[in-house]
Amino acid sequence: MQLLRFLLIASLLSIPLPAFCYEVLVLQSLHEKGYEEAVNGFRRECRVSMRRVVLSEYAEADVTRITREEHPKLIVAVGDRALNLALKQNSTPVLYMMALNPKPRRFATGVSMLLDPSRYFSVFETLGTPKVGVVYDPSRSGAYLKRALSLASRSPVDLVLREVHAAKETPGMLQSLRGKVNALWMIPDPTAVTPASTEAYFLFSQGERVPVVTFADIYLTMGGAVALTIDRFDIGRQLGEMALSVLDGKPVDEIPPVPPRRAITKSNDGVVRQLKLSSVAGR
Repeated sequence: MQLLRFLLIASLLSIPLPAFCYEVLVLQSLHEKGYEEAVNGFRRECRVSMRRVVLSEYAEADVTRITREEHPKLIVAVGDRALNLALKQNSTPVLYMMALNPKPRRFATGVSMLLDPSRYFSVFETLGTPKVGVVYDPSRSGAYLKRALSLASRSPVDLVLREVHAAKETPGMLQSLRGKVNALWMIPDPTAVTPASTEAYFLFSQGERVPVVTFADIYLTMGGAVALTIDRFDIGRQLGEMALSVLDGKPVDEIPPVPPRRAITKSNDGVVRQLKLSSVAGR
């Protein structure tokens, strides 16, 4: 009853009603297991007041209006759709996670989904397969492969690259690697790796007797040899540490984007034995 009386008086006197009071606005693209794990990790590390908006629950979300009216100190974007929406405003700093290949922005930084290439190079060295074929789309993964080439110049790994600009080009580019490589590196490139082109990687693997080292353990069941997967919960904790720094006053543009710090290595032991490769167990 008292609340109703207050609202009535406020409306008559044009008193601004209290807005949401929280420090972090979490924008999440949709309800998805990996996103939920990352958000849980973030909450574990960054124990501050926050509001979460899951974009799939709304026909449209006006982030600019939300930030203008509710004044969060920080936006955490989970997924590509959330990041694209968060970047439409420029008044509140943005941290991102679970977004694939985000482009550099002045007021945004975060934790990528791409492991540092050196993690994969260690696997190729252990397997004894230094000549590594990679199919990629420069517009999607060019920056990542540039870093990989820089690291390769100082390691025993020799990358043999093939560019594609459409998914239908992947099988032909793989065939152009016949006799030239002793491993394939399947990177999370949405042009080079699609449901339609995935089979071509494993047909090449069987025909050439070379292992496929990939980014997701689902491909182990299809014939992949080794998968290096990300720890989504730990990515959330990483971003939580960044968020605490920002909330303590550190400018976002002084915090560089970083790769996930933890990798989970899984292998298909049957494929590893069949190809007579060194085991990566226990890495």
